[in-house]
Amino acid sequence: MLSNALENAESRRLLAVVDEMREMLHHEKIALPQIAVVGDQSVGKSSVLEALSSIQLPRAQQICTRCPLELRMKNTTSNEYATIRCKGIEEMKITDFSTIASKVIACTIKLTGNQHDVSALPIYLTVYKKSIQEDLTLIDLPGITRNPVGGQSKDIYEKTVKLIMRYIEPPTAIILHVIPSSVDFTTSESIKISKEYDPNGERQLIAASKIDKYDKGIGDKLQEEIDQNISFQHMRRREQDFFTSSKAFENVPPQYLGCEQLVKRFASIQQTRIRSTLPGILQELTDQIKQKKQELKQMPATAGHYTTI
Repeated sequence: MLSNALENAESRRLLAVVDEMREMLHHEKIALPQIAVVGDQSVGKSSVLEALSSIQLPRAQQICTRCPLELRMKNTTSNEYATIRCKGIEEMKITDFSTIASKVIACTIKLTGNQHDVSALPIYLTVYKKSIQEDLTLIDLPGITRNPVGGQSKDIYEKTVKLIMRYIEPPTAIILHVIPSSVDFTTSESIKISKEYDPNGERQLIAASKIDKYDKGIGDKLQEEIDQNISFQHMRRREQDFFTSSKAFENVPPQYLGCEQLVKRFASIQQTRIRSTLPGILQELTDQIKQKKQELKQMPATAGHYTTI
């Protein structure tokens, strides 16, 4: 028990350090461990993230996610709340979780304007809830769209793909593809893009969304529960009941079914990735600092001014 508690505390500390480093080094060419969530537009990415975090995110006909949303989920035993910030908007504390979606929209408009284009500037959303299983950080990226709508630029596809590539290219990144269960996974645009950087699929996972399509009635039931503000805990129980009772999944190992299992898998992968890559990242930072110091020493001193390092 004690060893598990100490390990969990250390894991949380390491994740917090990596999150802070990622934010500070956003514009630097330092590859940090991260889990990037990708997929085509309207494939259910927001639904997956909502199920994992127990909060509601924006939903719309156009691109819901128009800039990277770094969602940091933290388990807490005290007061529940969230914080959100982005460039141009100072950090806000949120105690009413029903307002999170509107705050995300406000940050999105601040970064992208009222148009429906994408931006590389991130939104940082941290959620502290007792119901969160494990501390976990996911980066939700804009969905891939091929046809411009509304005020989107004609090259919206190229802009979105370029942004996604920036996050999935580093070998330290884990890629989560959200793909509808009714779609041939090999035809997914995000799968095709990822093959360029991870041809063997060694750091990719797939979350099959919209499983409820196996039961024509359950989709309407779940949407009705969302509209009635039914708790996410209740919906998770419904999810478990669905997989248990559905014959379509009776031969699928339980560790591959449901959000609870997905969180466990992510938490394990996240910590393994951090522990295996962090020493090398710190060494890379040290080497770059030394290089910059050498460059400064070789610069001619300005008349009357001297620099000591």
